Amino acid sequence: MVSSQEKMVVLTDERSDPATFVAEIKRSTRFDAFAVGLGGIALVVLVAFIIKDYSPFIVAAALFLLLFPFREYRAARTIMFTGGILLGFWLFVTLASLLFPFILGLLIAYLFNPVVGWIEEKWKISRGWSSLVIVVLLIGIVTGLALILIPMLVEQLQALLGVISQYMQSSSLTFDEKGIREFCLRVGLPQSFVDQYVTHEILPKVKEITGQMPNIIITILESIPTYATRVLDLVIIPVAAIYFLKDWNVMIDSIQSLIPQRHRPSFISTFQRIDKVLYGYMRGQSTVAVIIGTLGAITFSIIGIPYAILIGLAIALLDLIPFIGLIFSILIVEAVVMITMPMNLWNLLSPIIVVGALHTFENYYLGPRIVGKGINIPPVLIIMSLFVFSFFMGFLGMLIAVPLTGIIMLFVREYRQALVEHPLM
Repeated sequence: MVSSQEKMVVLTDERSDPATFVAEIKRSTRFDAFAVGLGGIALVVLVAFIIKDYSPFIVAAALFLLLFPFREYRAARTIMFTGGILLGFWLFVTLASLLFPFILGLLIAYLFNPVVGWIEEKWKISRGWSSLVIVVLLIGIVTGLALILIPMLVEQLQALLGVISQYMQSSSLTFDEKGIREFCLRVGLPQSFVDQYVTHEILPKVKEITGQMPNIIITILESIPTYATRVLDLVIIPVAAIYFLKDWNVMIDSIQSLIPQRHRPSFISTFQRIDKVLYGYMRGQSTVAVIIGTLGAITFSIIGIPYAILIGLAIALLDLIPFIGLIFSILIVEAVVMITMPMNLWNLLSPIIVVGALHTFENYYLGPRIVGKGINIPPVLIIMSLFVFSFFMGFLGMLIAVPLTGIIMLFVREYRQALVEHPLM
């Protein structure tokens, strides 16, 4: 009978044989390539199912069962992990509307976690009580501002919609059909085309659309606060925020425990840098937006532009979008001025001067002191990211384009640094 020590010696001798060692490497490579091939096919099918809106659970289970026997290979584990991330992302997108109050509660907990940690350390108050105090104070502030601002906003919005309605109705009755017809003929359009399409089809449709424009605007505005009108969400959001704040450290420790021990320090370091970029931008830019919106409302009230509070709110929201927010802010104020005020040079130039001065003040004073040095994204790349994210996710994509691009750039810089440190990787 061969002892365990003798078996170990035999195995060691076999491993020391170069031919045996090379054969083992080739066999491992063959099975590794087989796992990669099967996993790649399953991963492509999973992506196809997600894109086509079919339920990907069966394909995900097939991917897991297919690669589980090859889990000892790193390629197989990587493909399984990637498939799990894609499945989780699909679930998140699918259930986003259902999970909206919990997502908002998690966002509140993320923003106010440093405050709770400071209270716990400074005043020796437990996280549970600190979380409750922070959320109650936040509810009080939001409720107070809502009681003060919402009546004024509703009043100004109703008045503005009334002015827009009168403007549209009067404009729809003043189309110079004869002048438009003569202009089309002068530019070379055939008379038959002008008489048949422009005069009898296009202009009546334009009149109809402009006459219905106020109702379209009202419908759009009524569809915006869908979540705000759901009482259950208004209850769930603060409750979720309290529990997330209370158990924040526990959640972080649980997530870290899922990372393999040998990779944990690098993962923690990377996520700390992501947290610095994301938290710094969200906190700083939102603070700057509130200041700019408030200053805008005050300034427009002083110079006599109507609906100043409503305009200030729009400027604050658009200030979260670099470059494009500035353009839309000017367009909104100019539209209000042209509809509600006499047309003269001062009335046309004053909105441009005020908005331009506010953004200059933000870029050269508020931004560097509140947001910091930024997230080191070239301006051209910011504009490209705004267009790309808005194409896929609409207005929400424009809001999250800059921080997500900053995180992507962070990974790119780390990858470049790794290439410098390890040229053969």
